[in-house]
Amino acid sequence: MNTGQILDNFIADQYPRIYCEKCENTFLTNVYDFDETHVLLEKRSLGLEYYCGAIHQQKLTKVPDIQRIGVLDEEDHIVSRPGNEEIYSGDETDYRFIYVMEKLRHLDEEDATYFDRCVSELDWRSDADREKIIAGVTQRYDAELAQNIDRLFRFYKQYEHFMAWDLHGDNLMRRLETDEIVILDPYTRKA
Repeated sequence: MNTGQILDNFIADQYPRIYCEKCENTFLTNVYDFDETHVLLEKRSLGLEYYCGAIHQQKLTKVPDIQRIGVLDEEDHIVSRPGNEEIYSGDETDYRFIYVMEKLRHLDEEDATYFDRCVSELDWRSDADREKIIAGVTQRYDAELAQNIDRLFRFYKQYEHFMAWDLHGDNLMRRLETDEIVILDPYTRKA
């Protein structure tokens, strides 16, 4: 994948925009058609960078196939990715992070409502309640998904002085081919 060419094509508006209200409202992300199996994401916040850090640190497996393509400033100049010191400073940036991600579909209403009810406020729950919720996800879905949610929460606790827990039903999606549930963008910057 030639990331430079992808960025040049993006700057030249060669990728048609996909209007998805859930993606725009939930992830503050613009979605573009990339190819038959992937979309291009334009993210204007650091939430996905936090998530990528958690994926690597916590060795998460219930994640989409995603690759950072590059970073643009507001004038469409390609810039270097900010270092971890800047990303984890608690300050927001004016950069646009560009990613290629596999195409996924949103959960149906029943599944989305379940996750809204149980995981959206893990940061307000006691440890005992959180363990019950993780056990419930294990029973209803699978242990690997539940473990990933628990590991994401542990990562959040390391950075809760500036990071907000933002996992809910719209942040979980299904793979098109296998129907497997994967997690997206569970963090945002604390206001």
